Amino acid sequence: MSVKQRILDCALNELARAGAQGFSLRAVAVAAGITPMAIYRYFGNREELLFAAGEAAFATWLRRVEAIREQGALDWLRRVGQAYIEFALDEPAHFDACFVIRTRVERLYPKDFEAGLSPVIAMVTERIAIAQAGSRLRAGNPLEFALFYWAELHGLALLHRSGRFAMERPAFLALTNRSVDRMLNDAAAGEETPARSS
Repeated sequence: MSVKQRILDCALNELARAGAQGFSLRAVAVAAGITPMAIYRYFGNREELLFAAGEAAFATWLRRVEAIREQGALDWLRRVGQAYIEFALDEPAHFDACFVIRTRVERLYPKDFEAGLSPVIAMVTERIAIAQAGSRLRAGNPLEFALFYWAELHGLALLHRSGRFAMERPAFLALTNRSVDRMLNDAAAGEETPARSS
């Protein structure tokens, strides 16, 4: 592993430990086995390292999503939901850098997502639109559906991380899978409850 990669890995762990506000270059350097000044050979300042750590974390998440092989739109959506929970459980430092901590890499709703700046959300909205076109999901704004889908998964992930589930990993994954199935079933094409305007 290169020194730069080691610094990034240690930076992600430090982010998970201390958050962006408490992020310490000195702690990163100690964990990486280098002097604090040596970090500046690779990153110009603290903000540049935070940004690079965020980019690395999002690249890890994107690779997980790109590895999904399910062909049907709904099957793919189920699998990406499971992948999100697995990412939170397997790589908490990367998950936090993507979805909990501000590193200036994160995309903001709605403009960044409407502009296609989030590759994963673009893939999710594409599958939602395909399912809608095939009358598998109700008509509506695919991006809003993606946001609600993501929010439900994120809530479950954070509740688990905060110790609110007294269950082993397989049972928790089964619970989240049922949650995904229920959400997709509730959104299946059919009689629609009108959305509230305010």
